[in-house]
Amino acid sequence: MACYVGSANNVLAMLKGVVAFLTDTTQFDTGKSWTLLTPSSVDAITSSTGVILKGVGDGDDEIYIGLKMSSATTGSTTTNVNLLLNGYAGYDSGLEWEEQPGAINLAKLPVIPLVDATYLTYWVSANSSRFIIMVELSTQYEGAYLGLMTPIAIENQYPYPLVIGGSFYADGVWTDTSTNHGMFTHPGTGTYSSIAIRRPDGMWRYCKGETLGNLNMWPTNISPSDTLTVLDDSLTLENVIMYPFLLYENNPVGMVGQLDGVYWVGNREDLATKDSIVYSDVSYKIFNNVSNRDKDDYFAIQWS
Repeated sequence: MACYVGSANNVLAMLKGVVAFLTDTTQFDTGKSWTLLTPSSVDAITSSTGVILKGVGDGDDEIYIGLKMSSATTGSTTTNVNLLLNGYAGYDSGLEWEEQPGAINLAKLPVIPLVDATYLTYWVSANSSRFIIMVELSTQYEGAYLGLMTPIAIENQYPYPLVIGGSFYADGVWTDTSTNHGMFTHPGTGTYSSIAIRRPDGMWRYCKGETLGNLNMWPTNISPSDTLTVLDDSLTLENVIMYPFLLYENNPVGMVGQLDGVYWVGNREDLATKDSIVYSDVSYKIFNNVSNRDKDDYFAIQWS
């Protein structure tokens, strides 16, 4: 597991920092770092450049992830910047960022909604199959899950279980306080969603929150605030029970997969954002769902 904490004074600098870390061969096992396919270098990334990265998974995989800055306007305010997120089934240097093979074909892309020209602290947890980005923006947290999930399927039954999740969808702004503005762990309830998966047939599908849809996220779609999340009556940061985030379909009915390295912990007023918990000698870092701090809005990402 490769982990990094960075800071930036604008979204472009943050994007460059994330890409520089993911493509740093010293941060990963030999041959397991991410490859920058476009543009030609980190320095060549601009506010209008579409970034495409390739991961190798277990070594034989080809995982294609896209990130691109896009302005989002509220009234006369133009400093809102969305980091658009995309996933592909291949790469063609002759095609535009939006036109790559197998790109998300849903109405609105997942995004990380941010604001430019402000100080940003960000965390990246990465392996060769996926990376997670968390960003501290004012008093709230935005984030993304980009890469493969762990499928619930026999070998080769689900050959490319790609998940692209943000904390809002395109055209949304970070100041929106509606339930549609939710982390990939807590997707919204509206027409669109902050997270989408690529199904075995190659089609993309939104994942829904508390509103029952074709694809849902457990346990945060069932208001699990009263679920016991500690092993005994005396809480320590080493005895928190973590539940996997599971994706399940209702059409057709069945379990689909599990997010890798992300777990629901439930707060019970015992944990705080940026706390660390330890389970089997592995460290996890706590974050909350955007600006929400109810009992079911906390989750942990693997940090070692």
